[in-house]
Amino acid sequence: MILKHVTDMVDANLVNTIQNSNSVITVQPSGRAVLRIYECSQKSSKIWMIISKLQGFYRRLLHGPQTTLAPLRSWLQNCDHEHGCAQRARKHTLPTRLINVNASEDTGHLRLDIPKVRDTYQYLVLSHCWGQSDNGERLPWCTVRENVTLRQEGFKLSELPKTFRDAVHVTRQLGISYLWIDSICIIQGPSGDWETESGKMDQVFASAYCTIAATSAPDAHYGFWKEPVRNESIYIRDASERCFYVSPNLADFDEDVGSAVLNKRAWVMQERLLSSRIIHFADTQLYGERGEGIYAGDNIFLKSQNMTTKHFELDPKFPSRLRFSGYSATWDFLQSLVENYTRRGLTEPSDRAIAISGLMARVSKALPCQVTYGIIEWYKHRALLWQRSSGQTTKRISYSPQHRVPSWSWMAYEGAIEFPHVEFNQLNATRDLDINDQSVSTTIWQIVDPDMRFVAVDSRNMLYDLQNSNGEKRGWLRLDNECEETVSSAVPHAAVLAKYRSHPDGLDYLVMFTTPRTLQQGYERVGVGRLHRLCKLEEVGRCEIF
Repeated sequence: MILKHVTDMVDANLVNTIQNSNSVITVQPSGRAVLRIYECSQKSSKIWMIISKLQGFYRRLLHGPQTTLAPLRSWLQNCDHEHGCAQRARKHTLPTRLINVNASEDTGHLRLDIPKVRDTYQYLVLSHCWGQSDNGERLPWCTVRENVTLRQEGFKLSELPKTFRDAVHVTRQLGISYLWIDSICIIQGPSGDWETESGKMDQVFASAYCTIAATSAPDAHYGFWKEPVRNESIYIRDASERCFYVSPNLADFDEDVGSAVLNKRAWVMQERLLSSRIIHFADTQLYGERGEGIYAGDNIFLKSQNMTTKHFELDPKFPSRLRFSGYSATWDFLQSLVENYTRRGLTEPSDRAIAISGLMARVSKALPCQVTYGIIEWYKHRALLWQRSSGQTTKRISYSPQHRVPSWSWMAYEGAIEFPHVEFNQLNATRDLDINDQSVSTTIWQIVDPDMRFVAVDSRNMLYDLQNSNGEKRGWLRLDNECEETVSSAVPHAAVLAKYRSHPDGLDYLVMFTTPRTLQQGYERVGVGRLHRLCKLEEVGRCEIF
């Protein structure tokens, strides 16, 4: 049967061999993946018992008429019963506005409702890519001051783009009457309430009954409702009583969802991590995501290992799992979280601070410790050592005066950043380091050797070696900004953040390089690097870095 399936999918004349690599069956020489083998572990009998209850669910959902999502409604209700997801959602305040998708018997009629304080009804949220208008103007379906009153009286479904119409269809099929979509439920434009409402988006997603993710849609016009995928799978038991499930469903969640266009957007990280449950409408198939793992259809359940990045990402009460993870594992996850976030795109660069603000606030509460402009107090000596990723161009973001971000925060710059990945037992942290609302207070040091100079070794990545008069390397610097004047006029001052207990190359000191501010007191960060233990340093004094 397996061979028949392979030959049905691929021209038999083009297949030399069939290969099993990490439980994925591929045909050679093309390397095309056609099947995956899943093992049913005796230890996971409870999981498979849950799946057995849902055997018909995914098959009906993916194979049945696309006019109904009744089986999916049953799955969500089962989740409500088993895990209490709906009860948790009811405990929170509702969004300022919601789309009523059952405003009348006319299915083409919608209404923008303002919930009352004591209302506790359920709602769905849509996670999607906005896209851009051809002429750069505001997208025509947005709610603005000029039409918000009319929309509260009612408006037509036909006014919305296809992705939104698909979301309305799914909401109705799931038996839910309310839907939240950012561009409809937040008033856009200069006289809108984006600044106020955007700060509540973490609560909007955390309180929703479920999130609909238009994972494969590049914009609002594309839509996400696709023809169902048909899979025929077989269940096998070998002589040793081991059970296997062979399916053409490759369940490549990382590729289908993680690498999808939607998950390249910065705002979506917060939306995804704070949602208790997500239905991903991917390009190849549908996935259901919740705290225990991923339902991939066709009786397949993907479960993450404890203490891994995915284990923390799937936390239905994010970030509660960090409370019990330990000091080192917590930082491993948080640094990967920030690195991932900075690799994602933003239409407005100044959203860099706010698009992750809800996550940072919850991390701060869960640990608990202060988080200031993305710098976590427990790990401040490591977090302040962020640097631009190789090949990345970092540009200082122009924030408004009331939302100014200090130079020592990675939130101050565009582009991807990374942290030094150093084991905890290898570093001694600087004790003389305090973070205030707008400044870092620490001791500033000056390199006293007048013959020291920075020599460019990688101009593209703004990487410089610090050399003495004999050309010997005494350190290095990677600039945050592409400004060679920073190192051509004078050697920047240094704030020592941590010290290696022992390092073979002698570059023991991990430092933040700074330069005095023009016409103002204090210093600004210009980059990070390392200094050799033989460098002669003279204390300037305890100073403020802004």
